[in-house]
Amino acid sequence: MSDPMTILAMTGATTVVAAMATSVWEGTRDRVVDLFRRHDQARGAVLRAQLDGDAELVLEEGVDTDGVRDDLVRPWARRLAALLRDHPEAAEELRALVEDSASPRGEGTWSQHVTARAGGAAFGAQGPGSSIHVHHHRPVAGDTPA
Repeated sequence: MSDPMTILAMTGATTVVAAMATSVWEGTRDRVVDLFRRHDQARGAVLRAQLDGDAELVLEEGVDTDGVRDDLVRPWARRLAALLRDHPEAAEELRALVEDSASPRGEGTWSQHVTARAGGAAFGAQGPGSSIHVHHHRPVAGDTPA
């Protein structure tokens, strides 16, 4: 997990998913669509629909938005990692998106809870100057899979 592009992809995915169903969502969504469209014109409409569909899941679920967000981070990390692998020049734009996606001033704060269970790894990042924090849970006797 120490590869800088993999870390950037996970941080970007966490940032994108965290923005879903917030006041910064539309701007974040548009920047993600632009990021992919610069390198693949045809993906713009499909990607916008995917992002909007995922944001709807966050809105509809209501009861367990953290669970829905957790489920969405890995697919977006894979998509962003593939983009960075094929177009490493996109890294600066993704870094800028992550740095600019802090909660707008005067609109409160964001809260994020990251938990690793049963031998898993969890990743979290928010706001400008964020770093990724990797938490590993080493199973002990009596642990049950999450």
